[in-house]
Amino acid sequence: MRDPKLMCLVLNKMFMPFDIIPWQRAITLEFLGRGLVLEYHPHRRIRSARRSWQVPIVMKVNSIRTTMVEGPPTRMMIYYRDNFRCAYCGKTLKDNELTIDHVVPKAKGGKWTWENLVTCCRNCNLRKKEEIWVPVYTTPTKPKFLFPQYIKASKSVDSETIEVWQRYIPQGLVRSSSHGRA
Repeated sequence: MRDPKLMCLVLNKMFMPFDIIPWQRAITLEFLGRGLVLEYHPHRRIRSARRSWQVPIVMKVNSIRTTMVEGPPTRMMIYYRDNFRCAYCGKTLKDNELTIDHVVPKAKGGKWTWENLVTCCRNCNLRKKEEIWVPVYTTPTKPKFLFPQYIKASKSVDSETIEVWQRYIPQGLVRSSSHGRA
């Protein structure tokens, strides 16, 4: 991995994560009194000619924004929910190598719903055709919480930051993020 980025997990007023921002923006929010820093990086500091600052890695703001899942699923939401893994063979692939599959095919009345959509590799999708297969590597349900920013950012920050962030991420999301996404 390249030099890890310094990023800050942002929690809303209910202590639910809803964003990840660069350290510079986090320091600005802290300085302006618009955010309360809850955790600083244990080893990294930012230095100027006259001063040094601790780097915020978790902060709370008074926003009511949320990452609770509402409404119908999108293609990327399904990819993130299923961790970029084929529901039938278990292969982990990049988003451009996956398809969305209707567990109950559209021809048999299947709808575009959380409970009927799974990620699928092209090979399994071609073999499945219009049959009904039971997904083995995922459970097609509507998630209560989906935070794709975390999955993306977790690839570029250091392990100490991830360790701290995991205390603030709802349990269903804390899992390996090594799903091969480019």
